[in-house]
Amino acid sequence: MSDWFSWSNMFYLFGLMLAAGLTMVATKYTNIIKELKDVARKLEEGYADGELSKSEKEAVMKEVLDVVKSVINLKWKVF
Repeated sequence: MSDWFSWSNMFYLFGLMLAAGLTMVATKYTNIIKELKDVARKLEEGYADGELSKSEKEAVMKEVLDVVKSVINLKWKVF
């Protein structure tokens, strides 16, 4: 029985619990990460020529609003 209760097994158990917790958190925030990637992609496309035009700014702002919508959906499930 004392073989089961060792420091190495305790650290292994804590590692498994930490990994499970991080996995649950990551699946919860997947939509927000996806929307942030879309914002970064739009900014990258917009700055390809060195400056943002008005239409490119509007496209970036639309993506930013999508991020805000994802955050609101995560918290309150409105949309």
